[in-house]
Amino acid sequence: MKEYVFLYRVTGEEDRDSCAYLENKPMRFECGHYFGRMILHGSCYCNSDWKDYSNIETILTEDEYNTLRKIDMEINGLGYGIKPEDERYQKGVALAEKVKPIFDKLNSAEAAEFFRQIVEDEKQIAMDEHGLTEEEVEEAFNNYPLDYQDRSIIGTVFEDSEELGREEAYSLGYVKEGELTERYFDFEKFGEDLIEEEMYQELESGKCVMYMM
Repeated sequence: MKEYVFLYRVTGEEDRDSCAYLENKPMRFECGHYFGRMILHGSCYCNSDWKDYSNIETILTEDEYNTLRKIDMEINGLGYGIKPEDERYQKGVALAEKVKPIFDKLNSAEAAEFFRQIVEDEKQIAMDEHGLTEEEVEEAFNNYPLDYQDRSIIGTVFEDSEELGREEAYSLGYVKEGELTERYFDFEKFGEDLIEEEMYQELESGKCVMYMM
């Protein structure tokens, strides 16, 4: 089972963080004393800024979507310091049962097909934004290690490992422009080493992707 399940995409949104996912756990009794909210997640964010139904694309009906929003607020209202014998615990369990059918729908074959269409559109946007070919964007999406599959997963595309190493060496403060060490720093080797890290991927074309995680 996936850790995160796709919830919606904001309609016509040009912002990088237009897609929202939920942790795939209807029942979340956390740390032995409170119920976790249904936080919205993306590759670059997590928040509780639920968009209005009229502004999103989702497999859910308006009633199902608004039920999730309402129950999220009710879960938040239960507070902390909850014990299994408390009345609040039983309320939390009942709320989790209410959302389970909606999570089942988000995990359905119908939802998977809906998400596949969203992903195809997001790949095209990523191609346009980063100058990638169809083969390159497919490789970049396929090698991303988390469940997110939208434009936001690609942070930066470098032409090769040397450019990756150079840009990241300056960005991370290992090299400063004008200093003597700049002459001797092996940017290409540094880029090749970075590619071994999970957040970087070298494509067959030689281009290097920095993932957002």
